[in-house]
Amino acid sequence: MKKKWMSGLLALGVGSMLLAGCGGKTAEQAPASSSSTPAASAETEAKAETEKNDKFAGETLSILVSAGWMDNRYDQTLSRFEDTYGVTVDLQTIPAEQYSDVLQAKLTSGTCADVFWIQSNPFAIESVIVDPEAYCIDFTGASWESVVPEARLKSCKVGDKLYGMQLWHNSPEYVMVYNKTLFNELGITSTPKTYDELLKACETIAAKGITPWFLPGADGWQHQLAFFQIGGVYEEAQPGLYEALNTNKATFAGNEKMLQVLEQFKELSDKGYFGEDWIGTDSTNMANDFADRKIAMAMANSSFVKQIQDETQSTDEFGLFLIPLGDNTWFPTSPAGPTMFGYKETKNEELVKTFFDFVSQTESLQEILDNSPAYTNIHVNNNDVKQNWLPAEEEFMKTIDQNKMNVSVLQNGTKYTNDYWMDFGADMVAYCLGKMDANTVLKNMDDNRAKTAALQKDPNWQ
Repeated sequence: MKKKWMSGLLALGVGSMLLAGCGGKTAEQAPASSSSTPAASAETEAKAETEKNDKFAGETLSILVSAGWMDNRYDQTLSRFEDTYGVTVDLQTIPAEQYSDVLQAKLTSGTCADVFWIQSNPFAIESVIVDPEAYCIDFTGASWESVVPEARLKSCKVGDKLYGMQLWHNSPEYVMVYNKTLFNELGITSTPKTYDELLKACETIAAKGITPWFLPGADGWQHQLAFFQIGGVYEEAQPGLYEALNTNKATFAGNEKMLQVLEQFKELSDKGYFGEDWIGTDSTNMANDFADRKIAMAMANSSFVKQIQDETQSTDEFGLFLIPLGDNTWFPTSPAGPTMFGYKETKNEELVKTFFDFVSQTESLQEILDNSPAYTNIHVNNNDVKQNWLPAEEEFMKTIDQNKMNVSVLQNGTKYTNDYWMDFGADMVAYCLGKMDANTVLKNMDDNRAKTAALQKDPNWQ
């Protein structure tokens, strides 16, 4: 679909370097006394830019992405890209629950879009894409590599080869957002730091006819966060667990802390604290429900506070605290996120590379951040980008023990786990409905991880 947007200026990537080189050469060769040099140089540069911009005129760049990974934060940048190069961007947005299957089908059938995305972590490229050399453009040596922080490059590389670009935020990911004003009015003077304190707060809130902890189960991917974001509490209970899981010397099944967390989750569900029909409810109205005081807490990125304020003009004050299941005190460290790749079999490889150059430049990065419906920052090595941190985020971060920030969330710190995110979520629902026991939920994850390990010929599973 052709998107007609407002025009913008090009100040990007390879183009900028070509212009700088051209301009420099002209300046060196021109006689110092020639009064016509500035005009001639400008004319030469303008002609070079026009030729460069016209190079792709009429071509189409297709992008395959899961819902929510680009949304309107990229609209302005895509519009400038289209207008700058005279191209069409064909944005193919797939529902989250279908995306993995659609991507795999397109990769294996040779019909993938020019650019595709995955939810990447240090293990995901090999487990999701399986054979990056066959499916991914090799960007090794690209100028934009320096824009991506070292921690995030681990999710973009296999060995020394650079395949993906991760432009994501550095907010606390999926902690508890709560209505601080409402808490104070109900006499809840401190945020829950243990499961028992959470239960007590939920009881007080529910007594007022308010959903204590809103959980949109119909989205299919959010409720799992309650289990996975607290990875540090599992590692703390069993030191060396992550390494053992990654070398097939430990399992999810039978893990006492994991079982405890699932049991606590089900208890909250049974008591109705997630909402009367949380399994059939989505997050469409979550910001309004917060503002209308229909809900008191929800798991969200910390910058969701901004979304509530922007969309509802609520005068209530909102704050953040850690998910307290399992008496968790660990920060959800997560150097991972949606990551885009170039499809190796594309017929438009040069256009793809130009697009990656384009989105990594300061103007584009600022647009992506400023047009984000929720995020207040973007995690890049570029001091020219103006970050928009919220006071609530800064206040929350001051409460976190730095020694509790060195364990990754479970799905990104262990091999082959995130690949079965949706399966695990479905099993959690089955467990809450009484159709499966807690240990079977965990065992299914072990079985699924073993399947991918076998596919990868992981020697630890041989």
